[in-house]
Amino acid sequence: MLSVDGAATVAIRYLDGPAGAGERHPSKDFRPSAAPIPTSQLLAALSTALDLTEGQLPGHSLRTCFVASRLALRLGLPDHDRANLFYAALLKDAGCSTNAAAISQIFGGDDIALKASQATLDRSLTAYAAFTIRHLPLTEPLPARLARLVRIALSGTRERRQVEQTRCERGAAIARKAGFGEDVGSAIADLHEHWDGGGLPFGRRRSEIHLFARILAACAALDVFNSVRGPAAAIEMLARRRASWYDPEIVDALLADAPAILVELAVPDLAARAWALEPPSEVRVSDGADVDRIAGAFADIIDAKSPFTGSHSRRTAEVAEALAGRLRLGSGALIDVRRAALLHDVGKLSVPNSILDKPGRLTEAEFTIIKRHPEMTHRILAPIPTFASVAELAAAHHERLDGTGYFRGLAADGLAIGARIVAVADVYEALTADRPYRAGMSMSEALELIGTMSGDHLAHEVVAVLPSVVSERLPAGPGQLATSAAP
Repeated sequence: MLSVDGAATVAIRYLDGPAGAGERHPSKDFRPSAAPIPTSQLLAALSTALDLTEGQLPGHSLRTCFVASRLALRLGLPDHDRANLFYAALLKDAGCSTNAAAISQIFGGDDIALKASQATLDRSLTAYAAFTIRHLPLTEPLPARLARLVRIALSGTRERRQVEQTRCERGAAIARKAGFGEDVGSAIADLHEHWDGGGLPFGRRRSEIHLFARILAACAALDVFNSVRGPAAAIEMLARRRASWYDPEIVDALLADAPAILVELAVPDLAARAWALEPPSEVRVSDGADVDRIAGAFADIIDAKSPFTGSHSRRTAEVAEALAGRLRLGSGALIDVRRAALLHDVGKLSVPNSILDKPGRLTEAEFTIIKRHPEMTHRILAPIPTFASVAELAAAHHERLDGTGYFRGLAADGLAIGARIVAVADVYEALTADRPYRAGMSMSEALELIGTMSGDHLAHEVVAVLPSVVSERLPAGPGQLATSAAP
């Protein structure tokens, strides 16, 4: 897993594939592909980013989907409901990035590690107090830590409710925006409510909680406890929380199959078994517009991670698409450039906000973690069918023509025109946006600085058309794209 205290080693085994399988495909091999994609496979790959943001083992959302789909069969849900539950499971943590900055600020530490620890926390005041004390930042002086503890004690319940409400409502809105229905949105909104009314954010109880949320809450917890503490502890947890946290009927049905299900969660072909549980009559295939809508929704998830990246991915995509059009790329290549730009920072969801939002200079270890995010982007995107080019272009956005970039250190002969476009668009948008350590540059300041990078770091042929593109698309004020301007 990602570690902030040293070598920043990351071991991601995405479902059935090895971690580094995509490194055989350099960015220069640019082959656009706009074919339809099975929606379940698209969401499963992207949900890996949500797992990392939550501090869970990659594949947690898919494993939850598998468990919930098995349970839905036992409960006799109709095909339409089973299909909506299937997608709700893969999108259940769509709001996870929206509370990352707040959690990091409240506790003064690594939001990902905090979320991972909180996932197995009891809800008693004693347990929460112990959790808070254990996670106070050791880098702060003792008086500052005590002051933080007092603030959390005085306002912790209110802040937790606000943070959870933001997460749930934002996640539900993203799912609806991505083209999934009201049932999927409601399942995400109610995910952390408890059967007895003791959950968050609204204290809903019993049948006030959407059925899908009641199912997913128990199934997700089963996977988390199984991953962290083992099958016996996972089964014991379900029995203990029956009729308090979770719907007793759902717990009873889940416990009946739990031993066999937990064994299946470890099989190497789990992804294929999960796809087989998607009702055949309800299988969704995403065409161009669907894929773009889902990619746009995940761009919103990425940008919500930090208050300093509010629209970075969408703005980068707009600039990149305009550049691609100006350079007369074909329609398929232009589509891949747009999608790569929307998703280029998906790997940043694995980076703690204590690093992303740090106002001061990063340590060497912290910068090492930052430099891993393009690799994480590649690992997340590469398993998506037909996304080979998108993964390569997105992962190359910090590469430079002279080979001094990261994560692969590719030089000019390894960088396709699409990769060069995304890199220039990313630099321009980043320069004109506010960051924790500086205010955003004006258009002219950014263009002047980018001009000094032309030829050795950034592609001259792309930089040459950037001024005309952004002057047409940018009104007065840094970093704000005009949506009505023609490409």
